Amino acid sequence: MKNNFKTTFGVGYDTADTLIQIVQMEARIEALEQACEQKSEGRPFDLMLLSPVFFPEIKKSKPGYDIAQVDEYISGLKDRLRTLELSLR
Repeated sequence: MKNNFKTTFGVGYDTADTLIQIVQMEARIEALEQACEQKSEGRPFDLMLLSPVFFPEIKKSKPGYDIAQVDEYISGLKDRLRTLELSLR
């Protein structure tokens, strides 16, 4: 997990919210990767992984993590999630 985001003393993303969301996204990615592996081997996998998931907006705080840097990192995680979810369908 990346946790070395720049800190801004202006308005940024809440540090705890940011890290919690990243941990949740990375855990889901790991579960999806495992399910994709099981599917490719012809084994059953958890169909609940196909249900929609909602990640709430990260609160802003002052000081906080650099918004652009966090958005870029989370965008990559979301792209990976979409790719894995599509490969399970």
